[in-house]
Amino acid sequence: MEPSWITTLLLVFGIAVGIVGVIAYLRLLRKEKLAATVQSSTDSSPSDVHSGDQQPKSEGESTKGT
Repeated sequence: MEPSWITTLLLVFGIAVGIVGVIAYLRLLRKEKLAATVQSSTDSSPSDVHSGDQQPKSEGESTKGT
């Protein structure tokens, strides 16, 4: 059998790797959520205005041409 210090060292290393992995995942998840909320708030205002302006023009132009 291996000495107890090697087992302890491997156990501590595994726990440290797990903690670092969870922290990295949570940071990535938080950045994605922040980016999504910024994009949705930024994109929703101009895109609603542009899409609202373009839709009546498209409909009006298609009925005039028909």
